[in-house]
Amino acid sequence: MQRRGYVLAGGNSRRMGVDKAFLPVFSQSAVEHQCQLLQELCPEGVFIVGRNKELFASQPWSHLEDQGGGQGPLDGIATALTHAQDGIALILAVDLFMVTKDDFDALYLAISQSEADLVYAYSTDDTHIEVNQPLCSAWRVSSTSDIVNRSLTAGERKVSDVVKDLRTMRVLVPFSHLANFNSPEDFSRLKS
Repeated sequence: MQRRGYVLAGGNSRRMGVDKAFLPVFSQSAVEHQCQLLQELCPEGVFIVGRNKELFASQPWSHLEDQGGGQGPLDGIATALTHAQDGIALILAVDLFMVTKDDFDALYLAISQSEADLVYAYSTDDTHIEVNQPLCSAWRVSSTSDIVNRSLTAGERKVSDVVKDLRTMRVLVPFSHLANFNSPEDFSRLKS
């Protein structure tokens, strides 16, 4: 089954104050780290999805401009699914720095052995609070592309609302892997 990887790097990073795609993560920029994480899993290529192609001109991965002009993560997913055309699209947000290759191996295994349209990571902490993360996921392109594009055209912006219309499956990953870094304070925790 064809596999392509897509790193969503289209956000404005307002709370962070600087573009999260270029934050230093594990001795490289965040976008480089995320693309390299997907590279081994995606024989058909890895792509950066977002606004402002010039920002990513120095990267060895191809850039795809958000088809809806940067309407949020759902726009990035729609762009990825339209580009992929078939097979499986592995989606990873640029700011989910702690996700591992093992997490994506588990997502791909789950979607390849099931009838699910979408397999995404989830976790729970010691207090049993669940975190569902459809921006760390594997999408079956043939059964999701039209639904996502129709939803986006109809004005939907929330990934979580579109996910409700799909056959989904979740894969448990360690809670720390789904940490989202949105502010300088969040990012300082990563560096400590």
